[in-house]
Amino acid sequence: MIVFRCDASDQWGMGNLMRCRALAAALKTEGFLLAMVGPDAQLQQTGDTELFSEWIALPWQAVSVDNAKQLVEIAQQLHAVGLVIDDPRADDEFQQCLQASNIPWLQFDGTASKPLWADWVLNALPNAEQSAYDKVLRNKKAQLFLGPTYAVLRPEFKRKAKIHRQSTGTKVFMTFGGGDDRGAVAWCINSLQPLITKGLRIHIISGAANVRNASNLAMIQTVAPEQIEYAIQPPAPWDIMSECDLAVMASGTTVHEVNYFQLPMVLMSLVDNQHAPGQAWAKAVGADYLGDWRTVSSTVLLEAVEQAIQHMQVTTTPALVDGWGASRIAQALSQQLKTNTMGVAYAN
Repeated sequence: MIVFRCDASDQWGMGNLMRCRALAAALKTEGFLLAMVGPDAQLQQTGDTELFSEWIALPWQAVSVDNAKQLVEIAQQLHAVGLVIDDPRADDEFQQCLQASNIPWLQFDGTASKPLWADWVLNALPNAEQSAYDKVLRNKKAQLFLGPTYAVLRPEFKRKAKIHRQSTGTKVFMTFGGGDDRGAVAWCINSLQPLITKGLRIHIISGAANVRNASNLAMIQTVAPEQIEYAIQPPAPWDIMSECDLAVMASGTTVHEVNYFQLPMVLMSLVDNQHAPGQAWAKAVGADYLGDWRTVSSTVLLEAVEQAIQHMQVTTTPALVDGWGASRIAQALSQQLKTNTMGVAYAN
């Protein structure tokens, strides 16, 4: 059994939950049983009951060490041989409590800015470097999974190729996460109306947890229903992405999926922890990172999209993500856990 601890709600972290699902699917292929701890039961999707044998909603407590003790207790009850932590609140105190339990764990990280006690550390951003982690690793035997080749994508992505459309016009992929989009979708549609009237098509993906879905759909009906498609938690988002020409989106975890299809990107941050990733993707693949969406003018967004359209006609965005990251990580964890003395409980 491997237990996941994930921070996700209808306000943030839906990308975190999605990548946990993707890694869980790869670990299941390696023969592990899986449990999810943290997110509310209402965030479960079709297929989660088959993927996770346990789904335990667990609110975060005010005292960090209390959260670690709760997780350790659950892990021991489930005879877990490993943990996956995808929660930025896992501070030094939390991690030291886990370390004392002797249960090995993998920790998602995107900053290399806090002490890390994990046995495996995963940072799939293109600017992730060993030298930065040398300064924060407290477990000197930790294995690092760094860079986009370790991006955790669902297995369906690596079976899907980008479609080179023959039709005229440009199709934009747009998303601002699976939770509350804070009004960013409506603002983008308003800002891009001059291009929409000239034939620009937009395909938006939103999560079922987005409280603005109804108002966004109502707005689209008054603006350009024939030019804008709005999909709420579609079963195959890879189909939608593969058919688009460029992306206007938040600089969150979905950027890895979009890069797999080599889409040029106009990025904005929806929350503070998306600022550094936006800058990293700008440097790595030439994405146009505009900053916090609330500080971006409609004119700036419009010009950025116009420039991206022109740019994509003369150059190709490099694909740093190959879709095999989840498998690479799962195989590495499997090899080590199955040779660990605790490994007797790993399989079905």
